[in-house]
Amino acid sequence: MLHTRPLSDVIGLEIRDLDLSKPVDDATFAAIEDALNRHSLLLFRGQTLTNHQHVEFSRRFGSLMTHVLKQYLTTDLPEIYVLSNVVEAGKPKGNHKEGWNWHSDLSYVENPSLGSVLYAVEVPPVGADTLFASMHAAWDALPTETKARIRHLKAVHSYAGYYDKYFPDRPPLTAEQKAATPDVVHPVVRTHPVTGRLSLYVGQDIVKEIQGLPAEEGAALLAELNAHAIDDAFSYRHVWRQGDLIVWDNRCTMHKATPYDDAAYRRVMHRTTVAGDRPF
Repeated sequence: MLHTRPLSDVIGLEIRDLDLSKPVDDATFAAIEDALNRHSLLLFRGQTLTNHQHVEFSRRFGSLMTHVLKQYLTTDLPEIYVLSNVVEAGKPKGNHKEGWNWHSDLSYVENPSLGSVLYAVEVPPVGADTLFASMHAAWDALPTETKARIRHLKAVHSYAGYYDKYFPDRPPLTAEQKAATPDVVHPVVRTHPVTGRLSLYVGQDIVKEIQGLPAEEGAALLAELNAHAIDDAFSYRHVWRQGDLIVWDNRCTMHKATPYDDAAYRRVMHRTTVAGDRPF
């Protein structure tokens, strides 16, 4: 039996007294997977994981994806995407100022991520919290008429558009990176493949437009849905400690990184990304 405590009323569960550096038996992992499907986010505090242990645990959820920005795959394992402000020998150790908008990881690919597994290697003493929002709760709270309006709409997710907006000071995406991330179309409301629950599937900036709507109307609707989705009533703020590991379900959550004093403090986070299925 798992020892747990809820993190908020709508999203998140802390799983206590489990050392992920040791083998996790099948029954325990089945309980972890069930908890993820029901609570959308799991927290494991006080972990001391090697890169291999991080990857091995992540693989229990499914095959792992490799990020298109290969310059930030700086560990000994390409499955680990590094988020960091640290520069070593003149080269960034990881991607800095990534994810400072509300999004679902890799929503911009044909088969987006099932989930992400983020491990806190080094964290600032203040700042750099991560906000998470339940898209199940956001959908449930929508007015009936809004649900009917958006139930079968589809939206265009664009990594190139997001990258150009957020990183104008960086080299542009290469032809190879653009070819690997063409614009894709996903439903605005998606069905969880395990639980059958509905959730919003939107995002700030990564979602370029809603198909079939005039540009101005579509932009207004996206702004309305995004503002609704990130309401405090559906959200949880995580204050990181070194050794925290969080697993979240990208099929029914959004998240956002927050700023910190990057001139005074170091931050090193290791993320693995679990492959998923095409949204429906």
